[in-house]
Amino acid sequence: MLAGSLPAGCMLTGCKGACGSMGTCGGTRQASCGLGDVRQTLAVADSLRVNEGVAYDDSLALAEAYEVFGRYRLVCPDDYARACYYYGRMLRNRGDYVSAMQAFISGTHAPYVQRVVPLPWFSNHAILGRIYSNMGSMCHQNSEFKLAYRMYEQSATCFLSVGDTTSYYYVLNAMALQKAEQQKHVETLILLHTIEQECSVEDVLTKCWETKAIMYEKANMYDSALYAAKVLNARGFFSSIGNVIEAQAFWHMQQYDSALHYAQLVMSHPYATAKDKFNMLYIQTYNDSTLDEDEVKKRAEERADIDKEILDPLHEKLTQAATLLREDINKTPDRTWIAAVALILIIVLSVYASTHRRRAARKHELQQQEKACEERMMQVAEEETHISEQLHHLNRKQNAHRERQIQEIEQQCTMLCASKNLKRALHLSNYPAMKQMINHKFNRLVDRLETEYMLKEREIQFCILVLLNVPQKQIAELLVYSERSIKNTKANTAKKMKVTSSNLRNRLIDIILQ
Repeated sequence: MLAGSLPAGCMLTGCKGACGSMGTCGGTRQASCGLGDVRQTLAVADSLRVNEGVAYDDSLALAEAYEVFGRYRLVCPDDYARACYYYGRMLRNRGDYVSAMQAFISGTHAPYVQRVVPLPWFSNHAILGRIYSNMGSMCHQNSEFKLAYRMYEQSATCFLSVGDTTSYYYVLNAMALQKAEQQKHVETLILLHTIEQECSVEDVLTKCWETKAIMYEKANMYDSALYAAKVLNARGFFSSIGNVIEAQAFWHMQQYDSALHYAQLVMSHPYATAKDKFNMLYIQTYNDSTLDEDEVKKRAEERADIDKEILDPLHEKLTQAATLLREDINKTPDRTWIAAVALILIIVLSVYASTHRRRAARKHELQQQEKACEERMMQVAEEETHISEQLHHLNRKQNAHRERQIQEIEQQCTMLCASKNLKRALHLSNYPAMKQMINHKFNRLVDRLETEYMLKEREIQFCILVLLNVPQKQIAELLVYSERSIKNTKANTAKKMKVTSSNLRNRLIDIILQ
């Protein structure tokens, strides 16, 4: 069971993310209904999930249930966990992964008090299983396979405790998939063998073939991967993963005609993801000898668009969600220690009221618990070290990305400076054209200088010349200023933007990158 608490106000943040432009948000307005009304909302969500297999999409109703039961989570942990699950599922379906993860983490906190004082009225461990399963799925989307495996383990435990064997085997297959992604093939096969021996649900067994296909493809066993993919497609699996694996396997086997055939099937598949199409465009572009130069360029641009507009934002949101989950897990040792201290106090009180033999037995038990706590603390320290290394790696990637963006800005500046039309574009009478050009190339820089810093047209033109690294003498010629006037303009502009004159250009670059 995860522990920890969300930052203050996270409930309202998640609600705002869900409602967007839908008007007054259920998380920010005062709840006007009783517990019976919001329980009805959850009952409708339960019915849709069980009978139609779809998520309840009324964001206002779910946000209100999330808020109301959030106030009564200690006395209604069951309802609060359900509200967190359905609210998080709705947010995830809408692409708000960070708020969805916040809601799911809140749901895992609902039964936490049972670690110290068991509450008989919290019994809906099936909801907890679904919460952990969704968290694991989000981690898997971000290639956080170890973290995903940990969440699926929690999910499997919950489903097993309530006897939901079908969900349990689905999660067991998901655990096998994480091992396959990590290329731990022996462990993958052990889990799949367990499912095939004990489970008779056809959908679960079909999912096992998907895991096998991925495992064989990761192990470069392309013949086996092709066979598993064909079995998967023969079973009527709705996902495009079978065709994706066939295309990739044939491509690695240098059978390019077959690879192109299945790549085209993926591109026309109704359930193909953006990532699948991204990879298939690569295969089509580099292995189709019939393509002319324009078609190759077009497909390269399509891949760039998918990467920039879909995959990169998706990865960023999922990374933030995974970071929230890690931060929550890191809080577990503190809360575990609180529970341990409470248990020690109970033991001490019982020692004074028992016989000498009872006191000795309790002392031995206390020693065993302290040893377990020490081992757990050592394990947590190792996990913290690993997470710190990952954060350092992410910081390096962010810095590298920023450097690339700055290089692109410098290249744009160099190209504009080399333009013969620079003087005409920056003339006072041509300000609308200059504004449109600079906004387009530099992330709406002119609009932001006008609205955020209240700069005048002449000052904006000066800022643009500073950004383009035009020498001060040439700036004076372009703006018909004296060099002294140029210095005064630079000082006044820098003062408005709350920086020193020497840092004016750096500030302009920062505005573009924001």
